[in-house]
Amino acid sequence: METNNDNGDFIYFIAYPGGDRTKITVCYESIACDYEINDYALASRGRWYDFKEANEYCKQLAKDNNLIFINSDDGDGNDYLD
Repeated sequence: METNNDNGDFIYFIAYPGGDRTKITVCYESIACDYEINDYALASRGRWYDFKEANEYCKQLAKDNNLIFINSDDGDGNDYLD
């Protein structure tokens, strides 16, 4: 799950947006603020440095667990704030 840090700035993780446990999405935090990840309603303990890997894992996790996948394909990482 955890890969080499290619972007140097962010850690991607999977959470329930707004705490809604029927949905999951990819979120991100700055590496400098990675301690804040535990403030989210996490859907996975995984951490990724590559957005595409995190997004693919999130899609599969949603499918496997009959959850709604909130599309994060644009990679801006802000979809979970809505």
